[in-house]
Amino acid sequence: MTEVNLDEVRRQLTELNYKADKIRIVTVSAMDDELLESCTTTEGECFYNSYMNVIYGKGERYVLGYRCEETIVDHAIIRKGDKYFDPTLQAEGDFTSYQYAILTEFTVFDMMKHAKSNKDFPPDVDYLLRKASKFKNVIDADKLRK
Repeated sequence: MTEVNLDEVRRQLTELNYKADKIRIVTVSAMDDELLESCTTTEGECFYNSYMNVIYGKGERYVLGYRCEETIVDHAIIRKGDKYFDPTLQAEGDFTSYQYAILTEFTVFDMMKHAKSNKDFPPDVDYLLRKASKFKNVIDADKLRK
């Protein structure tokens, strides 16, 4: 697994107006090849891929957050059971497990409802920040207003 400084990740999240102490960090693992083969894996399209994979039952939850790297990267993955997967990055080959900061998880129904209010685009971090009052468990909405 790629090692990162979680204190630095939390600092970056705080700078972006998130409540870093409320954000759970999980490990994203490789899925088995058979499941990966059945997933949507368009290169560079993690939000679309994760959205489609949840719609077609390859994952149970659309997970929105940040890949924990030296500089955090907004990204969408899927959850199946109690495991987190990233078919977009894994399909590129040479996948290594990594840590991921979860902002929120959507069921298929909630994901589609939010997409409808987002001009039919899957929810992304910009969408969450525009709807900060609905996600105040992880967004410091007071800091956004200043």
